[in-house]
Amino acid sequence: NIMLATGMLLFFVFCYWGFSILTPDTSSEAFFNMLLVRGVGLSLLFLPITAVSLSTLKGMEISQGTSFTGLMRQLGGSFGIALINTYMSRQNAQHRSDIVQHLSTEKTALWERSAMLTKGFMAKGMSPEQATQSSYKLLDYTVMKQASVLTYMDVFWILGIMFLVFVPIVLFAFKRPKHAGAIDLSSAH
Repeated sequence: NIMLATGMLLFFVFCYWGFSILTPDTSSEAFFNMLLVRGVGLSLLFLPITAVSLSTLKGMEISQGTSFTGLMRQLGGSFGIALINTYMSRQNAQHRSDIVQHLSTEKTALWERSAMLTKGFMAKGMSPEQATQSSYKLLDYTVMKQASVLTYMDVFWILGIMFLVFVPIVLFAFKRPKHAGAIDLSSAH
C-alpha cells in the first residue's frame, strides 16, 4: 500500500510540476526532471499492481496472468487516452472561444499587431493581400497555441488531483493480508 500510495503521490508531483511550468515558450529541457519523477512514480505504481495480480497464481497460470495483466493495462491505457483526448478536444475549443471573445476588433493593440505583421510579410516580398492573410493566420496560430497550453494545463491539473484523491483511499481502504500462521485473536474465546 505504501509503495502504491508513494507512486500516486509522485504522479501528483509530476502533474503539478507540469501544470506549473507549462507556457507557450516552455522548452523541452524543462520537462526532463519532471519526466524522471513520472518514471519513478509509474514504476512504484505498476510493481505492486503486478505483484498483487500474480500473487495467487501458480505454474502455467502465471504466464496467462501476466498476459491478462498486460492486456488490461493496454485496454485501460487506451480508454484513458480516449477520455483525455475527448476532454482535450472540448477544452481546446472552449479555451479558443474564450480567448477569441477577449480579442476585440476595437482594441488598438490587436490592430497594431496585425499591421506590424502585415508590414513584416510585405517586406519579405508578399503582396498586401497575402501579407494580410498571413498576419491573420499567424494571429490564429498564436490563439490556438495558447488554447492548447491552457488545455494541457487543465489535463495536468485534473490528473494530478485524481491521483492525490486516491492516495488516502489506497492507504486506508485496503486491508493488509494476515500472515500465514498468524493467530486471529478475535475468533479465539
